[in-house]
Amino acid sequence: MKKNHRLNKFIINLPNFFWDLWCCLSIIGIWPRFIENKLVSKTFKRFKIPYLPKDLQGLKIAQFSDLHLHPQVSQRFLKKIKRKIESFQPDIIVFTGDFLCFSLSRDLMRLEQFFASLKAPYGCFAVLGNHDYNAFVSVNEKGEYDVLPSSTGSINKVLKRLWTNKILARRVTDHARAVKPHEELEKALKNTHFRLLKNESLLVPIKGSFINIIGLEEYSTGRHAPRLAFQTVDPHFPGLVIAHNPDIVPHLLNFSWDVILCGHTHGGQVNLPWLWKKFTLMENPYLKKGLICMQNKWIYVNRGIGSIMPFRWFSMPELLLLTLEA
Repeated sequence: MKKNHRLNKFIINLPNFFWDLWCCLSIIGIWPRFIENKLVSKTFKRFKIPYLPKDLQGLKIAQFSDLHLHPQVSQRFLKKIKRKIESFQPDIIVFTGDFLCFSLSRDLMRLEQFFASLKAPYGCFAVLGNHDYNAFVSVNEKGEYDVLPSSTGSINKVLKRLWTNKILARRVTDHARAVKPHEELEKALKNTHFRLLKNESLLVPIKGSFINIIGLEEYSTGRHAPRLAFQTVDPHFPGLVIAHNPDIVPHLLNFSWDVILCGHTHGGQVNLPWLWKKFTLMENPYLKKGLICMQNKWIYVNRGIGSIMPFRWFSMPELLLLTLEA
């Protein structure tokens, strides 16, 4: 039985082995496979907000996203992320979803320890991504948001995207809407400094003022509920929205907010003119990455720090430090 199990495991991992071999032997494969995806860049942005209260001027908010923690993510890499976040000396830390890979709880103890090691004076906040429910939600063959089988991310499944053209139907299936909380993940997060926001807002006191922090559930599950989330927002104070998928942005334009922070896209991941659309399916491609100004409000789409497929090209893992100013 053990011999058969080892043989099956070898056969399953064979495509990944040949992929890594190709990356090692090819000049163009070495950088994205073995170097860029292990680097972490620091991005600094200053957002001007009209009528920003004096006590919020200079408020520093650190954002990271898309950890996708699994056993192959090294402890050294986690220590690097922690060290760089701490170097920001942030007042607030936010994580914009995808703690896990394919909803699999393969390394929850280490995840809990990592998030428990991060703290900030005015709090740490997080939302869920499409990998963070009790089932994995993504785009099915019809272009619908649907529950898909959990996968180990075999390279042949990833490469299949190169030869298929999917058009998003902008529909959420009943299966996707019916996903339930990932009980193990949420239990682990309760032992950290991170407050998980699920279609809710908090009025966070800072010195003699406040900031609204609004957290929305994942767009592709159909569980996002902006009306519910914004019903307790105080419009007299700035609003910071955290959400995983930037395709939610057009659905928030009529609500009271000043900044939206998202992740999900990995900045295109394989960020070449034709290829990135194969790996990053979006309803609104202009929200792929970076800073977007819309109706005199700010949106930032973070490239994230992890990935399902350990391969990044012109899309280095990213940590953001956002500073508010009048």
